[in-house]
Amino acid sequence: MRNIKRRLMWFMIAFVLQQTIFLYVDKVYLGSDLSIQAERVDDDDNAADKKTEINIKNGLNEVKVSSDGRYVSYVDSNKLKILDSNDDKEKECEIDNGAEVAFYKWLNNEDNMIVIQKIKENGVYYFEPISFDAKKGEARDLADFDLKKVRIKLDSSKDELSNVVFSTLTHSLYIKVRKSDGKYDLYYANVMNQLKKVKSDKVLGSLVVPTTSTNAVMEEGGNITILNAKGNLTIPNVKASKILGADVNDNVYFGEVSGNKINKIYYTVLSDNNRKWNSLNLKEPVDRDDIILDYSGKVYIINKSDSSVLELTSNKSIKYKGDFVQSYSKGIISRVDNKLLKNKLE
Repeated sequence: MRNIKRRLMWFMIAFVLQQTIFLYVDKVYLGSDLSIQAERVDDDDNAADKKTEINIKNGLNEVKVSSDGRYVSYVDSNKLKILDSNDDKEKECEIDNGAEVAFYKWLNNEDNMIVIQKIKENGVYYFEPISFDAKKGEARDLADFDLKKVRIKLDSSKDELSNVVFSTLTHSLYIKVRKSDGKYDLYYANVMNQLKKVKSDKVLGSLVVPTTSTNAVMEEGGNITILNAKGNLTIPNVKASKILGADVNDNVYFGEVSGNKINKIYYTVLSDNNRKWNSLNLKEPVDRDDIILDYSGKVYIINKSDSSVLELTSNKSIKYKGDFVQSYSKGIISRVDNKLLKNKLE
């Protein structure tokens, strides 16, 4: 009887918390035309902004940089390391004994990462997400109110972690798993870290979560769909399109496809009852991989042969040295040997 009462109590607390968050998003965030927020700027953040070069170790392959350009993450000797470029000190994201890092990704506008570890327990493989706070150097399990960890049981040891997308505002997390037969399962974890499978054995492409939504937008088969919505999403006068990304202003971006290239970009706020489709013109068709959408709303077109990027909304260009790595809040990151260079959009 005590256990029943305890579970009922936790259920009521969870329900009230969930409704409070959703009410805030609906009434405060979505109901406001303008939000002005004053924030204290830390000296550490200023130091990260002023530093234009970051030295990294020899022999590193893939590196990922936090959105403010301060932290650099990489796998070194099968361990996930995080370099703080302010003091050049390295931290390690501790995972379970015997586990391996299957995936990691920086959260938008935060010093936190989502890390997916692959573990084996009693002969069964699982994907288990954890969060890592780069400032504190602390890893934390994702668990519900019953302290049950978020974990995905795999059908095969050959299943792969394909992608993770999220909205930090609505605390919505989607995990895309590529199965050994080439099809995909999609899992959703809500604000209370309750996990459920929302797509099974599907042909899935790119997916995003709009900033103020809990429903993923995805390429499914040859169509674009929104989870928990009927029918397919279409753009007026556009026959075929690809998802490019989402930004802080709740816009979702799509590329019009022609001959396996993108020839025009469209974006809108999908939650608006009367959607207004905006567009960005391209000088010439480009490959999908040459379009980089930053969470800030900047849209970069990479010209690797010219070592330059064009930001479409401002029509400003950046010349860079070395190899293009990624965008960040102030511009783009490039790499020359063991040095990362911050190239600001002036």
